[in-house]
Amino acid sequence: MRHYSHAQEPASSRSSGRGWVGLFSILLALFAYPTCLAGEPYPLFGPLPQEPSVATYKAVPGEHAPQSYAELDAWLASRTPVRSVNMLGGDFWLVSQFRPDRPVADWVVTFDNTYYQYATMVVLGDDGLHREFETGADSDINDVPRGTAAVALTSGHRYAVVVHVTSMFFTAMPRIDVQTRAQYHQRRTNESALMLGSLGVLFGLGVFILFVGLWIKDRSYTLYGCQALILVLGWGFFFGVPQSWLGVTTGPINFTQWFILLPVVHARFTIRFLDLWRHAPRMARVGHAIAIASIIALPISLIFPSLAFLIATFAVSIVVLFSATMGAWALLRGVRRARFFTLAYMAVLIPGSIILPVNFGLFPSIVDNADLLTLMGNSCEAMLLAFALADHVKLVEDGRERFRRGMQEAIAKASIDALTGLGNRLAFNVMIEEITRRENTDPAQGTWQIAMIDLDGLKQVNDSLGHERGDELLRAVGEGLARLGDLIRAFRLGGDEFAVIAYGDELGQQRLARALAELDKTLRESDFPDTGVSFGICSAPADQRRFSNADFAELVREADRTMYAHKSRRRTERVAEQPLPEARTE
Repeated sequence: MRHYSHAQEPASSRSSGRGWVGLFSILLALFAYPTCLAGEPYPLFGPLPQEPSVATYKAVPGEHAPQSYAELDAWLASRTPVRSVNMLGGDFWLVSQFRPDRPVADWVVTFDNTYYQYATMVVLGDDGLHREFETGADSDINDVPRGTAAVALTSGHRYAVVVHVTSMFFTAMPRIDVQTRAQYHQRRTNESALMLGSLGVLFGLGVFILFVGLWIKDRSYTLYGCQALILVLGWGFFFGVPQSWLGVTTGPINFTQWFILLPVVHARFTIRFLDLWRHAPRMARVGHAIAIASIIALPISLIFPSLAFLIATFAVSIVVLFSATMGAWALLRGVRRARFFTLAYMAVLIPGSIILPVNFGLFPSIVDNADLLTLMGNSCEAMLLAFALADHVKLVEDGRERFRRGMQEAIAKASIDALTGLGNRLAFNVMIEEITRRENTDPAQGTWQIAMIDLDGLKQVNDSLGHERGDELLRAVGEGLARLGDLIRAFRLGGDEFAVIAYGDELGQQRLARALAELDKTLRESDFPDTGVSFGICSAPADQRRFSNADFAELVREADRTMYAHKSRRRTERVAEQPLPEARTE
């Protein structure tokens, strides 16, 4: 397995990687091994209800619940007791007997803690109470997702709840809770607010980031958005949103199919986000296999519906473990963007370590609503993964900014003549390109001017005094041209050729000509008396707003012709200034 390159990851993140993983391990150990021997679930979402013990019996077709509390003992004696419901589904009788623990008249009996298709609840009392209710995912009454029965109970009397439940599978051991109406209202308010808030977070993040991914054509964002929306559909189906709230009949499709589909995008998102195909190809193939296995498992869950929940639980467990492991692996190698990624899977693993043994029927839930706790963990995961994507964007932008600055520095170095400090031919061409993209908004203020300059006498200095003196001469010319003015940019095009690009009116052109003539005079009066500069200046038409490359090429040619004419005149003047040789006398 190849290791990550640290070229674009800060060194501090590498040193802190083990600290993050250590914190992850400690928190997971604290939450993954809570005591399973507690007699009552820990109340996270409201007042602790009265939870009588539940006796489970096998149900057979044609059986009916007892019609009075007096018939209960004889009815129970004729039933076949079983240890618990079968997680793969079936028909069962669940019976709880209790006494109200406080003198309150209004009570609510709930049958919950698991997903089920259909149930009838019968509440009997030794005071003559007989109430019957229907509930379940396949009924028209489904309360988030629990069966509720509002009854009037009298303190000091004995009561029993008899539930006939039919389901293709169970998600946990069923529970019967008894609580006052005020307690139930408080719990219902808390759980509904948390459920809707968590679904809202998942839906909002999913839609937004899916749109961003499609807009910028980034597959990581697209996969993450699909992952969040699949979670919304899965949990929405689990809590009965399509059936009870929207009145939609979903047929054979239930929440399990959405959770089986989840690893298809979940594994691919992990592979893409952590770039596993490049850094850990073997593990990328493992993730790819998880996605393929989930696709194969989807029709199996429809053919064998009793296995659907176990398949979904196994698929989600495997993909979350895969993603958490890969996140920790990347974090240990100093990958900065794996920080929030790993924290996101901590938010899922902590409730997952609580709910998974419950889903497999190993022991009762230690919290009063493990499903809602897992949904909240998923919403936290979604937010942290969004942070991870945002952190990734920042890393990419930082990398681009470093690249841009590096390119600017490289271009700047490549555009400067090392000897004179002036721009070189590349800088000259780039400036012309920039000028041609502009528009001369006010031609009355001036126009562009080109001066082509040739350094006279450089070859003689190199031949007679050496190249070091020739370099000194070039530096002297460069220093002189660099002092011409703010609106004048000078370039060394190569050898003894120089150029100037200026902007100004006719007076500015005259000042430029005088400055170049002064530079020529300064050179001849210095240590280089046999040198000088020949130059030619050409201006664009004063009323011209836009300039093309062809326009500037013509300016350069015209300035060249003027410069060669100036050079020719100077050569003629030098010849005329030389004294004639004296005639010989015989």
